[in-house]
Amino acid sequence: MNFIKWIAISLVGLLAVGAFTPLPAVDEARQAYNKMVEESVKEADEYLQEKEGKKKVADAQAQSEQDSALSEKIQAEVQRIQAEKDTVSNRGLGPTFSQGMKDNLLEQLQNKLDRLTSDPEGYFAGQ
Repeated sequence: MNFIKWIAISLVGLLAVGAFTPLPAVDEARQAYNKMVEESVKEADEYLQEKEGKKKVADAQAQSEQDSALSEKIQAEVQRIQAEKDTVSNRGLGPTFSQGMKDNLLEQLQNKLDRLTSDPEGYFAGQ
């Protein structure tokens, strides 16, 4: 019985002093695993950053194309309204078309033009 106590006390003492360490191979394997995990996380972060960068470039390009298309649409509409204004301005007066009617049409066309230049998206959405 004393022998068992003596062995137990010796083992506890050796563990406390650090004579017995958890198996070095297990510790090395754990370190290698931790390093692998860190590298994987770093690669995943780099991949996500690259993907996000590509998405931003694609979004910027799409926005640029939309802006270009809207600009072309605005220019075409301005030219159409301007041509209509010129037609009304050059129209002669008669019994069915008075100066008041001419002024009213020109005012309506100018209002359309003003609305187009101030809020093009709202202008085209309302059509």
